[in-house]
Amino acid sequence: MLTGRVIFTVFAGRRRFMHILMAYVQPLLQDGVVDEVHVWDYCKVAADREYLKGLTSSSTAGLRVMTPPPSDLTAKFPHKWKGYYAYYAHSLRDDDLLVKCDDDVVFIANLHTLLAFARADGGAHHLYFPSIVNNDVSAAFQAADGVIADPEFTVDLRPSRYDGPHSRAPMSDWYNCTACAEHVHSLFLEAPSRFFTGCAHTWAVPARVPINFFVMVGRRVREHFSSYGKEAYVDEAYFTALLTERTGVPSVVVSDAVVVHLAFAFQRLRAPRDVLERYRKLARDRPLLAQLKADFGARPLNRSCAAAAPTAQRRGRRERVAPPAQDRPLGRGKGKGAGFGPHTGVGAHSQPRPTR
Repeated sequence: MLTGRVIFTVFAGRRRFMHILMAYVQPLLQDGVVDEVHVWDYCKVAADREYLKGLTSSSTAGLRVMTPPPSDLTAKFPHKWKGYYAYYAHSLRDDDLLVKCDDDVVFIANLHTLLAFARADGGAHHLYFPSIVNNDVSAAFQAADGVIADPEFTVDLRPSRYDGPHSRAPMSDWYNCTACAEHVHSLFLEAPSRFFTGCAHTWAVPARVPINFFVMVGRRVREHFSSYGKEAYVDEAYFTALLTERTGVPSVVVSDAVVVHLAFAFQRLRAPRDVLERYRKLARDRPLLAQLKADFGARPLNRSCAAAAPTAQRRGRRERVAPPAQDRPLGRGKGKGAGFGPHTGVGAHSQPRPTR
């Protein structure tokens, strides 16, 4: 049983999203679910940076705004954000837990369930994920659990293709599929409880997983974040597909912990402000969060759930394979994300980063 600290980290921060995210993060800190919150200032807009400064003037103890090293501010693909990884490679203890969260996570429920699983597990898994709404690997298991039933939005877990010397391709074209995002947001907002399925889905397929949100045990952070400093590889592909292939250590999705990722950079939601406002209202619905905790926050997890959607559903699906790198939109956080205007580069792990 691991007994170390829980360090919750955020790649920040677009304030239009951070307002919602902090409505979840501050109670986690105040209730002792996490011990420290580190908000990393990767802002490219002055108003966003001013918002982060305001966080430190609040009365929330344990919240720090972290300044990346100058090398991060000028780093080029595929060496982005290495200052973040180097910091935790040296500052974590073996029995700590690191939570990595993007700034456009707009719902969090039952994080304590995911943390309890990781602690009791003793770090036997490589990465610990909640069930992430709008994430293709999570969507594969959501289809297996019957949450996603439409063949059009059914994906299979599969190895990611070689994508040049610095990366692996996304597992599917979900990152570029607006209809996929709108479908799962609609399912979730209609009935959030349907996503809490009581399963622990384990896999060792070398798939690239969008790292919108994950938990990693301190001893693995120290080993892998340190080794990443010597790699010329995209972080997301390295920590998911490549390390799974090299080590054979499985990762796990714990579906009674659920988070919502708003949008990838190339998903163009038709009414993004309306969707965001619905999540803003949901963040204030404390009775709902309490009910989700009471219903799903402490029950035993089923480790033998189906690993894939029913055969008939999979036969009817449209094949969702990521196109070759030369055919994918090139994104480095400089495009427009989710219909909200310029994407600041924050949460850019959520984007495909193909080689040029």
